[in-house]
Amino acid sequence: MTDIGRHKIAVLIVSEIHPSIYDIVPSVVKVVARRFKGFVEESDLRQECYLFAASKYNQHKELLDEPNTEKRQQNERKIGWQIKRVAERYARKEKAVKSGYQINDEAYYETTTIAQLLPFVISSIITGKPLEQGQQLVDDGQPKKQSAPAESGNFLAILIDIKKAYLLLGSEDKDLLFKRYMQDHTLQQIAQYLECAISTADRRLEKALSNLQQNLGGENPFS
Repeated sequence: MTDIGRHKIAVLIVSEIHPSIYDIVPSVVKVVARRFKGFVEESDLRQECYLFAASKYNQHKELLDEPNTEKRQQNERKIGWQIKRVAERYARKEKAVKSGYQINDEAYYETTTIAQLLPFVISSIITGKPLEQGQQLVDDGQPKKQSAPAESGNFLAILIDIKKAYLLLGSEDKDLLFKRYMQDHTLQQIAQYLECAISTADRRLEKALSNLQQNLGGENPFS
């Protein structure tokens, strides 16, 4: 066992973990370990998840001690999702190491940030112009707010990340995002195009953005 491994175990020994976490972690770890079979051990995943839970003890205690059963179950699902993201993040890093390539810490993007940058990304795909031209926005001071940018705030890296994630989307998601953020279609116009209610069109757009966000690594599990 490495010194880092011994340190992690020592941290767990002296840390508090809510009892309910011991029911949540094993089921989450089994799913992730199966996806990354051959690259990561279940025991290592469990250790990483318990470390995360130990760092969130006070927050988890408040959520898991909720007296209302329905709310407590919702909180359990939320925490389970957070822990799954932690396990997947760790597994991807282990896979990278064993496969012989480098991977940086993941950057998590808010959908508002993605939406702001999509016009530049889609324009690059359509026109074939290099994304480097989008770097001019940095000199103009825009966008003024970025969330957890990749590679220490490298704006060009963010654009490239989003472009790669966009190209992985299904044709329907691409089509909706193109109409909304490249052609500036209103929700009403998109609803007419989809032949559905405006509220349904709004949900479809949110889902397309969410799928793009998942391709970028998902929401920040630590927020």
